[in-house]
Amino acid sequence: MKRATKWAIVWIFILLIAYSGFVTYNWLEGEKEKKVVMSYAIAISDTPVWEHGEMGFMLEYLIEHNTEDLLRERISRYRFHARTLHYSSSILYTLTQDEKYQIFKTTMRNLESFLISVKNKPNSKEIIENNLNVLKQMEYILNTLNRINNLTLINAEKLLELSQELKS
Repeated sequence: MKRATKWAIVWIFILLIAYSGFVTYNWLEGEKEKKVVMSYAIAISDTPVWEHGEMGFMLEYLIEHNTEDLLRERISRYRFHARTLHYSSSILYTLTQDEKYQIFKTTMRNLESFLISVKNKPNSKEIIENNLNVLKQMEYILNTLNRINNLTLINAEKLLELSQELKS
C-alpha cells in the first residue's frame, strides 16, 4: 500500500472517531433535556392530580350545601386542571411513548369536554348529581396516585372507561 493511502485511511478513522464523539455528546445532551422536560411535565401535573383526587367529594359537598356559585367555580377549576393534565400527558407520551399517557390524555379530554358542557347548562347541579358516582370512582383511582408518573396502564384504562360513562 502506498504511504498516501495509509494516511488517508488514518485520517478517515480519525474523522469517524471525532464524528462519533460529537454525535454521542449531542445524544447525551438531548437525553438531559428530555429528563428536564419530563420532570416539568410531571411537576405541573401534581396539583391537578391532587385536586381531581378530591373532585367527587368536593362536588358532592357543594351540591348538598346549595352553593351554586362555588359549584360553577369548581367546575371551571376542574376543567382547567383536566386541560393541564391533557397537555402534560401529551408531553409525557411524546417523550416516553408509554401508552398509559396516551390513554390518560384521552381521559382528560373526555373529562374536560364533560365539564365544559356541564358549565354551559342551566341544570349543571342535576347533571353533576347524576354523574357523581362516576366522578367518585375516578376520584378513588386518582387518590391512589402520588404523581402522574405513578399511573399504571390498568388505572389509565379504568379511568378512560369511567370518563366515557359521563353523560351531560
